[in-house]
Amino acid sequence: MKKFRIRYIAFAIVLLILTFNDGNRSLVRRFCEQNKLKASIKGALDENNLLKKRIHYLENEPSYLERMVRNELNVIAPGEIEYRFSY
Repeated sequence: MKKFRIRYIAFAIVLLILTFNDGNRSLVRRFCEQNKLKASIKGALDENNLLKKRIHYLENEPSYLERMVRNELNVIAPGEIEYRFSY
């Protein structure tokens, strides 16, 4: 029982030292910042891959270009009827 109490007190002291140590807090802060930057890089790489695919399709698929123009610019071909639904 005494060994358990000593271990508990030792653990509490180590935890307090690590918590109030400026170097350790800085290390934890930097670790969190690094994880955020890694996530940001992954998002940018995913977006870059998507844009590369879109460029490839725009260069090689005429129907993709037509679909992009229709979606982004709301263009309709002559003679088409546009239906609009209100929700």
